[in-house]
Amino acid sequence: MTDSITTDDDASLQDFRREVREFVARSLPHAVREKVRLGLELSKPELVDWQRRLAERGWLAPHWPAEWQGCNWSAERRAAFQEELVLAHAPESGGITFEMIGPILIRYGTPAQQQYFLPRILNQEHWWCQGYSEPNSGSDLASLKTRAVRKTRPDGTEVYVVSGSKIWTSYAQYADWVFCLVRTDTEARAQRGISFLLIDMRSPGVSVRPLVGIHGWHLFNQVFFDEVEVPVQNLVGEENAGWTIAKSLLEHERLNLARVAENRRRLAKVRAIGNELEEGGQPLSQRPWFARRMRALEVRLEALAATVLRFRKRARAGETLGPETGMLKLLGSRLIQDIENLAVDALGPDTLAYDRAAHFEPAVPQAGQSAYAAAASARRFVTRGYSIAGGSSEIQHELLAKQVLGL
Repeated sequence: MTDSITTDDDASLQDFRREVREFVARSLPHAVREKVRLGLELSKPELVDWQRRLAERGWLAPHWPAEWQGCNWSAERRAAFQEELVLAHAPESGGITFEMIGPILIRYGTPAQQQYFLPRILNQEHWWCQGYSEPNSGSDLASLKTRAVRKTRPDGTEVYVVSGSKIWTSYAQYADWVFCLVRTDTEARAQRGISFLLIDMRSPGVSVRPLVGIHGWHLFNQVFFDEVEVPVQNLVGEENAGWTIAKSLLEHERLNLARVAENRRRLAKVRAIGNELEEGGQPLSQRPWFARRMRALEVRLEALAATVLRFRKRARAGETLGPETGMLKLLGSRLIQDIENLAVDALGPDTLAYDRAAHFEPAVPQAGQSAYAAAASARRFVTRGYSIAGGSSEIQHELLAKQVLGL
């Protein structure tokens, strides 16, 4: 069955934006809004509470099909929804769970997998993390070494026995499940010996080690698999055909890695900093060096937003997105880094002090200081990883040169 897709004229889109703004104003707790506005860390309970409110409104997974509580929105409406949430300082909602594994199960999962996992995702019983990168297999993902060997238990049930580790696993400390790329054929060509497995994080043999970066935040982890038994029913797609699934996920993931809505929020933050601070007796926003950099960032963001929207329309029309989506990730990660660099430059030495507690609760700024200063350096350091995560910029340039430009 083909679901009808909402179409929008300018008036209906503006009405929808107003509806989203009113919903956020009513539903988002003030304390959470302030933490997001200032760039502070949110707890899992705060995220769960916000996603519950979205679910009650029917907006938790609007890009999913209607049979799975989706909304069948147009690309324009979906972009407007994300923008309004972000500009109202609402938290980002479960990108890995709702943007990655959900669509993969909808497209590639068996009916049994869909019936088991998708309702548990929607009611937030299951939070997911992504097991792709390994200590020696990051951007060269096809070189991964984590093994999955098929065996039969004494009771006759078949399982995969998984051994190895994954690294830079975002929010694995919160996750109930992980979707993993594992090697199931060591003799085949690298890409042809990989399978896509779903692994319960509570399984015996799974352990998580936190990786706390220079920014002081616990975003990443290393996950270890010590002969973890996984039911063969948790294989998505065909054995040794996981690379096809991984590629389709990465192509769509890079639409999100352009981070258009998040770039809008961060640029609004820098604009607010420019309006509240002074330099040389005039508002910082009027200083030539600041105004020039702001204008350049605004132009880059609008160009990126228009390009992402074109790709979303193509995807919704059923077109297969190719390696050209890598440019979106390149542009988005550079842009967010430059925005955070401008924030730190504008705030100056006030960003140098480090207070771990200030990452979780708004600090009371001293006279002449900005409330944005407490987390500014940490936010900048976090974004340094954006040109590595999801495929390093060097690898993206090489792929674009070879596969798009034919060089």
